[in-house]
Formats: sequence, structure tokens, C-alpha cells
Amino acid sequence: MTDQFDIVMNELLSPIEALKGRVDDSLYFLRRDGCFIYTHGYHHPTPGSFIGKIIHYPSATGDDDIWGRRYAAIHKVWVDGEHKAIQNDVQYEQHFVIDPSIDRKAKPPLVAKYVFEFPLKDFRGFFDPHRGLLWCSQKYPLVKTWVEETAGLMDFPPEKMGVTGSLSYGVIEEADMDFDVIFRGTLEENERVRQKLYRLAEEPGRKVHEFGRDWPIRIYWKDYLLCPFFVFQNREDAPLADARVEQIRGEVEGTALVGDDFFNSYLPIFVGLTEVRIDGRPHEDIRLFTYDGSLRGEFRSGDRIWFKGRVLNVRARSGEYRAVAVDINFDIKKIAG
Repeated sequence: MTDQFDIVMNELLSPIEALKGRVDDSLYFLRRDGCFIYTHGYHHPTPGSFIGKIIHYPSATGDDDIWGRRYAAIHKVWVDGEHKAIQNDVQYEQHFVIDPSIDRKAKPPLVAKYVFEFPLKDFRGFFDPHRGLLWCSQKYPLVKTWVEETAGLMDFPPEKMGVTGSLSYGVIEEADMDFDVIFRGTLEENERVRQKLYRLAEEPGRKVHEFGRDWPIRIYWKDYLLCPFFVFQNREDAPLADARVEQIRGEVEGTALVGDDFFNSYLPIFVGLTEVRIDGRPHEDIRLFTYDGSLRGEFRSGDRIWFKGRVLNVRARSGEYRAVAVDINFDIKKIAG
């Protein structure tokens, strides 16, 4: 029997074949068991699978209603009338409870821990971000206004914008009033948006403090919270496009100065480091990336940082280089100096 949930899913879902082998960051998928799963990053090393996490899962006691079905969230929880974030390491462990078929002994991808690889064959379909934007704009006048306001504010083509988060599957969370928007532009278009977000975040009343911290590229604009996600229009522009990686060294600890921050708001977050010291010794310039999306926009040129991660050799379109892979926000922070 078809219910409201299935009616909406049939309107919003696109077939897996429509991906044509390209899985971008911030895409939502609906698995056959009813779980909503979210992609982390654009580099997915195992053919036929993508790196991601479960976001919502069916639960009779869940707090969320998604088109008539009860769901629980894995990434946040209601406490005393407000959302509290659940840390990535806790989310990771919860996956084994939600989905006992996940093999705890399986090796995580070299590029990231605290995430999982999900076979595309297990899914009913995915939620195309621009299709979702058009659907939500038609159903919710508020979303239509948000799209128009944001496109005008950022001088960004609305046809290159999309939605992520709960708007992907047609749910507007009015308690939060978040507009989770994807900018899928050229490098130049996305860079203009990033720089404007940094500037606007410095204006009085614009900076977002949520889940116990400030968010560098989220802003309050009029009556909504603008939460940006950046996707490469041209995949070949991505630092890890078609990359092959191998581990050179296991866990290392180091400090460095952030030199190049151009890709610090994509996922994986990617920065160039100089004045590097690893395990107490001077080291040549190196790159650093992380799949921890909570760090989007966080590390900027001139920041001095401490980090812990693995040293990888990367062969990508842009050439061959060494990079440190940092797994979680606990393992990287700004330091004095």
C-alpha cells in the first residue's frame, strides 16, 4: 500500500543510473531499508560505493516525522527544547547498532575513518539537489524566498544551486529555519561566495553560534540561517579528483602554518601547509585534508595548527604529492604563534 512517504519519495528520487558514475558531496540517498544516507566528499575510492554516514533511520520512538513515518537522527538530538550535536566518534559507534550487517572488522577507507562505504546497489535512488530545490520552492513559499534572497545576495545563478539536508527529501525544519544550500559553481563562482560569507560573518548579528561553537561560513540572513555547501561544477578542478592513495606513514603528530586555503570549504577540506614540523622534526611543505564536515571553512591562510593523522602519497589529476589525512576534529586545532 502506497502512503504519503512513498508518494513524496517517488516524486523526489532519481535513479542511481542518473549519477553516471559521479557521486558528489552532500548528496542524500534512500536505502532500501528506509535509511537516509549522506555522502561525505567527492572522492570515493571503491568503485560502485560511496563514503558516507547514516543520517536518519526508521525508529518507532524517533523524534522526527518524515512524511508520516517515524525516524531518529544519528547526528543530533533534542535536549531541553534545543538540538545538541552528536560527535562523530559517537555517530560512528551508533552505526553498528542501527545496522548490524556492518562489519566492524572491515578496514575503513585510507582517506578517512569514522565513515563507511555504502554500495550503490543497496539504494532506491538519490535526491538530486536542484530537483529538490525546485520541488521545495513550489511547495513552500518560504523556501522560494530563501532561494531568491540567497541567489541575489551571493550574485549566484539559481540554476546552479541545490538543497541538501532535510530539504533534499522535502522536509522543512521550521524549528531551525536552516537553508542548507549547495553552490555547484565554477571555482571562481564558488570562491566569490566563500569570500562574501567570511565578510558577512563579521557583521554584527550575522555570526552563527550553534552546537557550542562559532561557524565561520554560516550566517544569519533576514529570517533564516544560511548553511552553505560547495560542490565542484567541473570535477577535474578537485584536488583529489580520480586520485589513488597509499599510506607512507602511520599516525604522526605535527604543527604547521596554513598557506593555501582555497579548498577549505569543500569536502574533503583541503589546505596547503608550510613551516611544517612532523614528530618534532622539520618537514617539507605538505597538504592536509579531512572528511570531517564540521570543519568547513575553519582553517585559513595564516592560521598555525596542530594536527594528528596519517601521511599518504596521492596521485591525482593535479600531480603527485604527499598529504596528511586527519580523521576527526579532535585531531586538529588552531594554536598560538
